[in-house]
Amino acid sequence: MPKIRITIIALSLLTLLMGGCTGQSRTEITSIPPAQSLTEQADKALSQAASSIAPQQQLHQLAAAELFSKAGKNDRALMVLEKISPAPLPTEQFAKYTLMYSELALASDHFFLARQLLSSQRIEQEWRQLPLPQQQQWHRLRGELYSLLGDSKNSIQAYMALSALSATSQDRQEAHDKLWFVLNQVSHDNLEKLANTEQNSTLLGWYSLASITRNNQGDVRHQLSLITEWQRTQPSHPASLIPPTSLLSTQQTAGDLPQRIALLLPLQGGLVQAGKAIRNGFLAAWYDVQSHYGGTPMVRFYDTASSEDITVLYQQAVADGAQLVIGPVQKEKVRQLLSLSELPVPTIALNYIELPLSAAPKNLFQFGLSVADEAKQIADRAWIEGQRTALTITPNNSWGERTLSAFRDRWQEKGGILIEAPPYGTSQSDFAPLLKPVLNLDHSDTRKKRLEQLLGKSLEHTPRRRQDVDMVFMAAYPDHARQIKPTLDFLFASDLTVYGTSHLYTGAQNSGRNRDLEGIRFIATPWTLPGTTDEKLQPATELPALYRHIFALGIDAYHLHQWLPQMIRQPSTRLFGSTGTLQLNPQGAIEREQPWAVFRGGRVQSAQQLIVD
Repeated sequence: MPKIRITIIALSLLTLLMGGCTGQSRTEITSIPPAQSLTEQADKALSQAASSIAPQQQLHQLAAAELFSKAGKNDRALMVLEKISPAPLPTEQFAKYTLMYSELALASDHFFLARQLLSSQRIEQEWRQLPLPQQQQWHRLRGELYSLLGDSKNSIQAYMALSALSATSQDRQEAHDKLWFVLNQVSHDNLEKLANTEQNSTLLGWYSLASITRNNQGDVRHQLSLITEWQRTQPSHPASLIPPTSLLSTQQTAGDLPQRIALLLPLQGGLVQAGKAIRNGFLAAWYDVQSHYGGTPMVRFYDTASSEDITVLYQQAVADGAQLVIGPVQKEKVRQLLSLSELPVPTIALNYIELPLSAAPKNLFQFGLSVADEAKQIADRAWIEGQRTALTITPNNSWGERTLSAFRDRWQEKGGILIEAPPYGTSQSDFAPLLKPVLNLDHSDTRKKRLEQLLGKSLEHTPRRRQDVDMVFMAAYPDHARQIKPTLDFLFASDLTVYGTSHLYTGAQNSGRNRDLEGIRFIATPWTLPGTTDEKLQPATELPALYRHIFALGIDAYHLHQWLPQMIRQPSTRLFGSTGTLQLNPQGAIEREQPWAVFRGGRVQSAQQLIVD
């Protein structure tokens, strides 16, 4: 019975397709036996296409592509769609072609092909003539695609249109949640620019609501009062009628904040500088909120260096009345917490340990400066930008190994090809001997010498590097990066896009020295980019680079104490922190998404848009 039902549906669809072409000469469609598989039906449709003329030819091809897609053979469906000349198709069938092709292109990571299809002149002109489901699908696909490509304004407009076309409150809620997610990815500066140039009142309302939540995360109760006032002044705005889900539970969160917090930090010994940097960042945020809003929690510090067994210190903090524990920092001490039968209060460990989902204990959350997260984010970004073969340049230490391992796993998971340069030493000063062989320039020199020996004369020769590399993934601190990038340029690899981690930049603009980093794209920590975070909460410039980042970690640890209950209730909640945009994953880890930046003329600039292929 299932095969018969599928066949009847397919035949009905084909009949409808043909019925949309009144006034055209028609090609007879041979009925397909019910026993034939979807693939066989698709092949039959292609045979019919081969003996047909437009527009029946395109209609048969379109039917074949849909049958291949239903059979799970997306590659074959894409091959058929690629061969279709869509111009003769009637409006609805052209839309069907566009939507099917775009959806398959997105699923196959052909992002720029999907953009070309979804923004074609014809679909832009004719979408209002389409049946409602096709209109909705077009806006949904555009919203998803433009979000992926970093084109926030077009994505937001698509979701606004999808909301207006939604027939149920549930569908509108879903559209608003997606719109809100995109808005929360727009940088503070870009949000202001969009608001200053926008004329549409509905869109302006969304921007102003996003600005309220973005600029008032220091105190959840104050933010709630501003949201309530916004709703009072714009009662008919879509976000007032159906607020994004993550805003709905803010009121409950505001009444559920911990009043006593314990911080378990190393305040003596080998990690004392890290412990003090976290403590100072936490207190800087505490004093800032206290001075603006009041109502800050009581805080007590416990020195983890004074106790071999962290469980004893943890239980003492809980006995002292702590309703939330932040820390410890060391991985081994985080593991010690797992020996407890239960964690009676929410606990934010300031490091990450690998835990299967089933083994994650209740009330344990993990937060830190994970280089693995950065490497994965770079891999995701580069893949969307169309890169497929990556050359990696990483140091021969534990940091470099972790970074390379995370990038390798994510890149190969996507199907990318990896070419690994030998890891460099931390005392390395000349990178040409390291990079010349991996770029195959030695082979180019060898070919020249052989030709000279064969011809018996000297030859003019411009070496050529290997041509199968799209990009460079580099893990390096500024001093090494300032040697690696010029070496790549010297070795005829100046056209390769170089991606780097946040370690490239610690907030100090130095146009003279940074000219050697020209063109490198990297993920930055928000506090290093002007206008991204509260300038009053910047780490002291005299702090070493590493501890400036750790100071920012302390700032975010303070803000997390307010927003963790919200994140638990609504995992889509995003906190705009000093170390990144923070979000809770199903494993109880706080993930960081960081903004992108690029070196131009020796200075750092925001790089929100993706590279267009």
